[in-house]
Amino acid sequence: MPIVAKQTEPTEKDRRLHRLRHSAAHLMAEAVQQLWPGTRLAFGPAIADGFYYDFDSEHRFAEEDLAEIERKMRELGRAGAPFVRREIARAEALAFFRGRGERLKAEHVETLPESGITLYESGGFVDLCAGPHVASTAEIQHFKLLAVSGTYWRGDEKREKLQRIYGTAWESAAELAEHLKKLEQARARDHRLLGRQLGLFDFPELAGPGLPFYLPKGALVLNELKSWMWGLHTGGGYGHPDKRYEPLATPHILKTDAWHQSGHIENYRENMFMVYSLDELDQGLVGAAAEQAGGQAGAGDRTEGLGNYGLKPMNCPGHVMLYNVGLKSYRDLPLRYFEFGTVYRYERTGVLHGMLRVRSFTQDDAHIFCTPEQYGAEVEGCFDFCCFVLEAFGFDYYVGLKTRPDKRIGSDAIWDMAEAGLRQVLEKRAPGKYYVQEGDAVFYGPKIDFVVRDCMGREWQGGTIQLDFNLPERFAIEYADAKNERRRPVMIHRAILGSFERFFGLLLEEFGGAFPLWLAPVQVRVLPIAEAQLDYGRRVAEELRARGLRVALDQSSEKLGKKIRNGKTDKIPYLIVVGAREAEAGTITVESYFDGKLAGVTTATGLAARMQDEIARKSFRRKG
Repeated sequence: MPIVAKQTEPTEKDRRLHRLRHSAAHLMAEAVQQLWPGTRLAFGPAIADGFYYDFDSEHRFAEEDLAEIERKMRELGRAGAPFVRREIARAEALAFFRGRGERLKAEHVETLPESGITLYESGGFVDLCAGPHVASTAEIQHFKLLAVSGTYWRGDEKREKLQRIYGTAWESAAELAEHLKKLEQARARDHRLLGRQLGLFDFPELAGPGLPFYLPKGALVLNELKSWMWGLHTGGGYGHPDKRYEPLATPHILKTDAWHQSGHIENYRENMFMVYSLDELDQGLVGAAAEQAGGQAGAGDRTEGLGNYGLKPMNCPGHVMLYNVGLKSYRDLPLRYFEFGTVYRYERTGVLHGMLRVRSFTQDDAHIFCTPEQYGAEVEGCFDFCCFVLEAFGFDYYVGLKTRPDKRIGSDAIWDMAEAGLRQVLEKRAPGKYYVQEGDAVFYGPKIDFVVRDCMGREWQGGTIQLDFNLPERFAIEYADAKNERRRPVMIHRAILGSFERFFGLLLEEFGGAFPLWLAPVQVRVLPIAEAQLDYGRRVAEELRARGLRVALDQSSEKLGKKIRNGKTDKIPYLIVVGAREAEAGTITVESYFDGKLAGVTTATGLAARMQDEIARKSFRRKG
């Protein structure tokens, strides 16, 4: 579907719901503290479609506690206690929360200004809060507590482990019921649940958090997706046959010198994994290396003599190094390099989320080196590539311009030029539909982000296009212009899917596990009715397999009805039933996951032709 406009300003309804949900978070915290005295408070905000509160408690909250908390909330709500705002100084707020044993609240107060701090009181409950709230607790009627999870204070796993209780609140019973119905439907599509049910991927505890492992079926889906993307890159099949890419492959680790030169050590160190050698461990140099790599050195300094390395969080420095292999002329540009490169980023444990936010992921990464006169057309090509892929899969998405952050490299003049270049493309490709988010770019250049709205209404960053005048300068890369004078190329960083892992998770939820035929790990399953038809079933399976199809044979002793139900549960696109009649006549009976029984397909040859045509067309259809 085409680009949609992002809603940037909340509606009056949004503001009312925010007040209601924020107030419900306070009411929940009051109920929890009354039920389990001694429970301490952390943060409790309103969020999209609901609210949560983080608690530091000796009691281990379980799902069965939620109904009891709800009953207490309703009891407190019926009292109709007004929400009363009070403004106090920081010293007074510190004394108040320390006196109540609320050390996390007190710690937060220490980060606030000396005056103008606000508290809200409802009944006997007092909380540090900027507001606003509803008039009284009597307005909080239509709510439901949903889940319990673990988290850490300020998202830091070295700090206190907290318990988070999620809830939702609405203005009417009908709205609440509709939302709960949607949540139930969404749970059935949760990629983490489907990944386990369908045997696609796993997160072994021994490996560490945020590190996905693909099982055979998941690896098949991943490789099909990679093959499709590879063909689009090398063949320009996204509508720009003149803009083909060349593949590269680079190592997973680079010397810290490289990360200093790129600016990552000074600007991205907190997101990196560093690697130390046995020699460093034996010589006790790890502490010194870590201190120097942690930003104590200047941009031009090195860590020579330590030999430490960093796992790559991005592929760009390696691509710049390969640009430097051999002299480049303006006739060689633009150069479009791509790599399906695995990178590693330290994401906080509290934000990891299945395949949608991980620590190890593979990007469909590319870097374009071009002249200043060429970058406008190249950015437009990248933009069209992103749109082509998202629209092929039917995703709802919007685009935004992210501008210079406080922590950055390069002059304001360079940033002005880069931001203006991206804005010009957006004005041409998405006039009136893009939004601007100030200060949210990467440290080396502004970017266009593609934000995907998933089937549950959540929003995830997908593709990105970044315009960079800084890394070419830091790595001193050049090309010879028509006058044989040395000039700096412009560098464009871009990823279309964003990462294969996140896109895999989004696809799994979008299709509810029922992948289109070309992506399905098992495309057809043969179901012999009885053991007597096993040999015929094997011959049918072999014939289809010989035509390049992914085939499974159900050799179990289950009844046919159970075999068919299993096939539908496993989301198999085509099921072939072979009984005594089919074996005698040399035919098959076919049922499609999408279309039901296929009356006109009676032979393996006929089914193979139908499936091969569907695969060649790269159908993206959904069921229902």
